[in-house]
Amino acid sequence: MHHTGTQRLKTERLTLRPLQANDAEAMFHNWAGDPKVTKYLSWPTYKSVMDAKLFLQNRVANYPNKNFYDWGIVLTQSQTLIGTISVVAHDDQVKSMEIGYCIGQAFWGHEYVKEAFKAVIQYLFENTDVNRIEARHDTHNPNSGKVMQKCGLQFEGVLRQAHRNNQGIVDDAVYAILRQDYE
Repeated sequence: MHHTGTQRLKTERLTLRPLQANDAEAMFHNWAGDPKVTKYLSWPTYKSVMDAKLFLQNRVANYPNKNFYDWGIVLTQSQTLIGTISVVAHDDQVKSMEIGYCIGQAFWGHEYVKEAFKAVIQYLFENTDVNRIEARHDTHNPNSGKVMQKCGLQFEGVLRQAHRNNQGIVDDAVYAILRQDYE
């Protein structure tokens, strides 16, 4: 599969950019240290800024890889880092990518994730040869599914007890958009 890596993206209200080592404070305070934000995620709530620093060391080291896609979501006007959106898995043989995202609860309800996800979908379809973009959510977190639908992904079904997150073993609702749907 043709990969182009993480590139800076702009939307009406957001800048999507590579994360930086100095993002640790914002990451911890705006989302990663909040158990309400991490409730349905597969990684535990961070206990300190040091947890964010360790995470960011790994992330920053991966940006030179062309098959690595990971953006910090920044409010352009205030330059506030509010969350992340990433390709969390890809399968080069079937040309598919899975997207994961999260933002701080102070920023919920403003359709920032929808705006960021649409920009990532556009970027991936226009700059790589991906054929399928998918996303999943715990069935107990239906708001995430609403974002997926607003971004043009179609509900494909529920994989029963197919994922583990901070709630335990859970059912995963799967959504996807194909290149033919996008075009």
